[in-house]
Amino acid sequence: MAYSSGIGTSELIDLLLSFAVLTISFALVDGGLDGLTSERLAIVAVAVGTGFILHELAHKFVAQRYGYQAEYKASIFGLALTVIMALTIHIVFAAPGAVMIRKPAYSSSQTSHNFEGDSDAYWDSLEQKAGNEELWIALAGPMTNIILTMFFFALLMSGLLNSPLLVGIAWASFQINLMLAAFNLIPIDPLDGGKVFRGNPLIWVIVGVPTILAALAILFLGVGVT
Repeated sequence: MAYSSGIGTSELIDLLLSFAVLTISFALVDGGLDGLTSERLAIVAVAVGTGFILHELAHKFVAQRYGYQAEYKASIFGLALTVIMALTIHIVFAAPGAVMIRKPAYSSSQTSHNFEGDSDAYWDSLEQKAGNEELWIALAGPMTNIILTMFFFALLMSGLLNSPLLVGIAWASFQINLMLAAFNLIPIDPLDGGKVFRGNPLIWVIVGVPTILAALAILFLGVGVT
């Protein structure tokens, strides 16, 4: 059964709504209501645009690579909680929605095994395949943030940025990508980290532990977003 691999109108609306809520929430955490200036919002918007949107699209496209239908859906509860926590306890709960995936009714991958349908080997193969797919789909989002974190850190260290605005954008992008990666790698469901840990604890240790420690170090040092 054919299905669209693009971004539909409703999905685009959900992505943009979540993007706007996260941008405002990160700006609120760093500067409160008085900090919602056009310059601060522009800086944070670039950071959230790379950190959030590319994170979710990575989940979507890797899931589609495995033959799943995948679409980002915003959560009204998650959006409201994100804003409330930013206003009250100055923490961004970065879970405004999620990529929902499901297997098409007719998929060639369902007939790609050479086992009898009632054999243990058949069901073991299906379970292992599904577990591996879940692992890589879940890891795609945080790994995108980690790669972007390293990119913006290298950019900051390069000395190529010759204006306070560009430095501010790079710092915000570095920090927000790191925080999003660390938050999503916490090893509990329904976060990505729970799926990664369930799929392969060693991969979670290699990727998750240094990322979370780096984020805690940034928070401990008290470095602002801008």
